[in-house]
Amino acid sequence: MKKSKRLVSLLLAAMFTVGTLAGCSSGGTSSGAGGTPSGSGEAHADSLVIATQSEPASLTTYDHDSLIGVSMNILTYNGLMRIDQGTLKTEYDLAESHTVENDVDWIFKLKQGVKFHDGTELHAEDVVATIEWVKANVPGSSGYTGKIASVEEVDEYTVKITTDGPYAGLLYDLGYHYNFIMPKALIESGNDFNTNPVGTGPYKFVEWSHGDHITFTKNEDYFDETCKPSITELTWRFIPEGTSRTIALEAGEVDFVYEVETTDVSRLQSNSAFTVAEVTSVENWFLNLNKDLAPFDDVNVRKAINCAINRDNIINGALNGYAKANISCVPVGYAEYSDEGAEGYDLEKAKEYLTAWGGDPSTISLPILCSNDVKVRIATIMQADLAEIGINVEIVSMDQATYLSQTSSGDFTAALTSWSPSNALTYLQRYHSRRRASNPGSLNDPEVDALVEQAESTIDEAARTELLHEIIVKVNGLVPQPTLYQSVNFRAFDARLKGVVPSATGYVDFHRCYWEA
Repeated sequence: MKKSKRLVSLLLAAMFTVGTLAGCSSGGTSSGAGGTPSGSGEAHADSLVIATQSEPASLTTYDHDSLIGVSMNILTYNGLMRIDQGTLKTEYDLAESHTVENDVDWIFKLKQGVKFHDGTELHAEDVVATIEWVKANVPGSSGYTGKIASVEEVDEYTVKITTDGPYAGLLYDLGYHYNFIMPKALIESGNDFNTNPVGTGPYKFVEWSHGDHITFTKNEDYFDETCKPSITELTWRFIPEGTSRTIALEAGEVDFVYEVETTDVSRLQSNSAFTVAEVTSVENWFLNLNKDLAPFDDVNVRKAINCAINRDNIINGALNGYAKANISCVPVGYAEYSDEGAEGYDLEKAKEYLTAWGGDPSTISLPILCSNDVKVRIATIMQADLAEIGINVEIVSMDQATYLSQTSSGDFTAALTSWSPSNALTYLQRYHSRRRASNPGSLNDPEVDALVEQAESTIDEAARTELLHEIIVKVNGLVPQPTLYQSVNFRAFDARLKGVVPSATGYVDFHRCYWEA
């Protein structure tokens, strides 16, 4: 079968899942059964070891914006709302209900009896303290807290959130990690949530051995009885090299590989001891150009770079064919997706855009930050592509923590990165200039700002969809970040592990997983 046929449907409703989506109450016990599969270690009744390529920069909910960091946050925290990983729709989490009194006042009723990991009970004051503290102290949260004008305690289990105008994205914002709830007492005491992450989540933090692993243990007091973790101990091991992660799985040293090296996919698929879950994600990979730096502030230079990149070369040469080319500023899979106004590989057009710019392409220096070996492979191919139009690419390899530090501070010219929110409005908010607080060098276009703000305040879904399409077409023409491809994500794991639901956004709800009895 050709590799292109391995691509699953881009429709989220047809997303590949393993086990039952409502697997929280499935699995009864968590003991390994059926003997030890060939090539796999003994399944542990009370533990799960996950191999991942990158160590998180932080365990806080607010001091990062990385996939691996959010994966840790999902284990230890909850928000008023959460994003269902199967449907990518919002559902209640710490809130049990909500009402909208008018265009701007939202009333949330909290579930009662919810306990933080330190044994204290969740109350409305904790919600108020969290959101107010994050708004005041975390500029990078503005994309998720900026529309909140005020938050107040109505009574012990009721919170009122007032937005600065009609806002269609509030429920999604409340499901993102910046708004995960922390205890008021610990916020006020100056607790270091990086070394002592205390939330209400299904797992409690145990230890962080830097450079090696992070361990969590299940929260026996987790409030959601239908979704209590089955597996007692959950450990993330950091194994940067892809094939080493595969070997660790085959040797039984780990039970789950979060990022499967594409060259190892076929081998794992042919081994009945393992399940390989495959999903075409809404994770859009792109070349993030710092538009505060010349000449990347010139749209003709950005268009030239965009048209000089051969996405098929990247997919076949760096990703073993396991990806879907994309040229739009939003991922394929959103209902509002459009590639209108976007351009793909066209070397002659690239040269024309450089002519329109009027400068000497040999003067353009483009160091590209890379934080893992896959990014290095992609940048190497782009280096050859851009050399065709006279642009010199330098590949700068570094660890994840340094990469996140430099990109978040604006200390970069270009970086390979990705973005995978669950809906189009949240994705397009990335192009509003207020995102520059968390993403320096991002787009700064008054017309785009106005359109995004109009879409945010448009509650009618049909009218909002039209506006989102208009924004997409506009941003496609500005090429703020040449889009490359969408990942085909592979998660490989012991075949006896059930309840695994790989999301199109990249996450897995590990508290829903259980060992087959």
